[in-house]
Amino acid sequence: MSSVKQSIKRLSDTKLIIGIGLVITLLQVATFFELYLDQVTQGKQANISELLGWRLLAWAMALAFVFLIVKTTTRFLDAKMPWRKIILIHVLFAFVVSFVWYSLFLFVNHLLCTGEKCDEPFQLIRMVLWYLRNFDKLFLIYLLTASLTYTYHYVQRDIMHRVRHSRMEKQLLEARLMMLKSQLQPHFLFNTLNSIASLIDIDVRRAKAMIADLGGLLRHVLEKKDEQVVSLEDELKLLQQYIDIEKARFAEDLEIGLEVEPGTFQARIPSMLLQPLVENSIQHGFSRDHPQLKVDIRLFQEGRQLVVEVKDDGKGFSEEAGAELFQRGMGLHNTLERLRSLFGEQFTFLVENL
Repeated sequence: MSSVKQSIKRLSDTKLIIGIGLVITLLQVATFFELYLDQVTQGKQANISELLGWRLLAWAMALAFVFLIVKTTTRFLDAKMPWRKIILIHVLFAFVVSFVWYSLFLFVNHLLCTGEKCDEPFQLIRMVLWYLRNFDKLFLIYLLTASLTYTYHYVQRDIMHRVRHSRMEKQLLEARLMMLKSQLQPHFLFNTLNSIASLIDIDVRRAKAMIADLGGLLRHVLEKKDEQVVSLEDELKLLQQYIDIEKARFAEDLEIGLEVEPGTFQARIPSMLLQPLVENSIQHGFSRDHPQLKVDIRLFQEGRQLVVEVKDDGKGFSEEAGAELFQRGMGLHNTLERLRSLFGEQFTFLVENL
């Protein structure tokens, strides 16, 4: 893990140095043209090669100074020490780094210098005086570069933290959705197998038809097992297979109507959303006083939302029983939890007597 962090840090340092280097390059190019135009306007013979050489030297030395500051500052990013101590160390390093750089700059400048002014020997005391005279500028450059380095790395870390947090939330959400969906499938399967078992001794032909329909439905479920959201068209295919199973079970006692608004078939909808809603109507709609049941399913667009209505003329329920549906009923409870996981609070789910 530490080697990965070091690699990321080195990559970040490289990007930062390149970015600052581009700024330095632009400044040196601007300075080159400024000096060139200044000589031309004064009627002097502009020595382009000499101007270019000195600008390249200034560019290389400035980049070296920035490199030293960035590398020095990067070492304190993970330092476990009081911030006052870090500031004190930075001040000391500002003296050391700027002195080393400025000494090197003056020494190279002396070696490459030509003309009468350059015949004087290199004097340490003069270098120290020049350094002290320019220390405020060097310290400001150190301070700005160090501050930029801290800011850049902390922004990078914040972005990485947010991306990692978002990825973890997505993985947790997907795991939660898969768990809820996997709970729906056995629940539905057990109910259907119970229906088939109740028909075997009564009507073998209808039981065989239900088994065939169940096989087709399970094939469809397996094909879409990894998809949390599907098109309405695909969801309706699964619903129709479930309706065929229930009609084979209840025969004339169950009537199911399906109305779908044209143009909504490509709308995206959570997979296995409709089947638990219809199953709930059938399961709670029949009673001794209501031996026959009619279920109407409507799907239509309302603004930018898809509306799913499942109505039945069954026995209804009391207010207390309605509240318990979401506690006891695996289908409705899991459906509501999946909607919350997928859409947050951007949906409406109502169960009421009409």
